[in-house]
Amino acid sequence: MGTALQARGLPPQALPEEWILSRPEEIAAVHAAHASAGARVLLTCTFNCTEPRLATRGIEDRLEALCGWAERLARAAGRGILVAGAVGPTALALPGRPGPGESELLAHYARPLRALRDAGVDLLWIESQVQPGEARAALRAARQVGLPAVVTMTFAARGGRLVTPEGEPAAACLEALAADGAAAVGVNCVEAGGALADLARDLVPRLTIPLVLKPSAGLPGTILPPAAFAAALAPAAGTGARLLGGCCGTTAAHLRALGAIL
Repeated sequence: MGTALQARGLPPQALPEEWILSRPEEIAAVHAAHASAGARVLLTCTFNCTEPRLATRGIEDRLEALCGWAERLARAAGRGILVAGAVGPTALALPGRPGPGESELLAHYARPLRALRDAGVDLLWIESQVQPGEARAALRAARQVGLPAVVTMTFAARGGRLVTPEGEPAAACLEALAADGAAAVGVNCVEAGGALADLARDLVPRLTIPLVLKPSAGLPGTILPPAAFAAALAPAAGTGARLLGGCCGTTAAHLRALGAIL
């Protein structure tokens, strides 16, 4: 959603959520394009809807309203589509910098997750998590809200393996989230290459819940063409992973190409 709105003129310093207030038709158009390409789950335009992120633009007091409008924009894209209430990291816990404690993280996540539930989303989607501790706190907050929750993490590729900034293997992080009660776990915002396929081959036989693979097509200037994106994701898709899609740089054309190989 972020890169799609940037392509439509969203200023680099602005949050996509600001267009919920000023240009909702642009967000609706992105959702509609994804739905027409075959998407069966749409994530709300609420990635930044934790107080610390909204506060950088002075709109934290609109959090509940933003979540409500975002749900309606996604819901209007088509019938039979699941709407996932998406929330990204708080950006308070960063590598090399002590983050907030669990109680503070729970409070930061509880407010947007409750607002998304009250808005009517079908499930919660916690994404782009980098720190395992924050991911688990976010999942705990989601479980207290009472909706099924998907958690995806963003990892770095080192030596052909996906790991956290501190070097913890991706598989261990995702298995811990599965044990904590996630409805599905997985990866987003990584490259659609061999490391992702290796992780999927390792995890699919061991997980009792679906694995999510949501790699990026790239950032502006380095975006893989749709056919190349689908081809890069094909080996991972062939492992039995059940939820596939795209993160940064992904367009409706990329989703169509991915759908064609599944």
